[in-house]
Amino acid sequence: MNHCAFLGKIISKNLTELNDVEKIELVLQVENKRKVKKDVKKMDYEYLSFEAWGSAAISIEKNLTIDDYMLIIDSTARADSGIVCFRINEFKIIKKGN
Repeated sequence: MNHCAFLGKIISKNLTELNDVEKIELVLQVENKRKVKKDVKKMDYEYLSFEAWGSAAISIEKNLTIDDYMLIIDSTARADSGIVCFRINEFKIIKKGN
């Protein structure tokens, strides 16, 4: 099992219910900074998929809006048919403008 942390801007969110349990699916825009030459840094953006279940999903839906930031303190990556999705284990919401 791998544990990953991210800071990103919420691009989309979708709350659904599956077998009487709430599930939220999020897409975060995460900055990817890297050196391409000496003293030259390049900034790319990655768009990553996340999901949360149960009370976490409800809390995220009620307190998070598009363009807010989210600090994913701990998440677990899973691949399904070649698509990677991160399950959120612990998070903090950073409201836009704070």
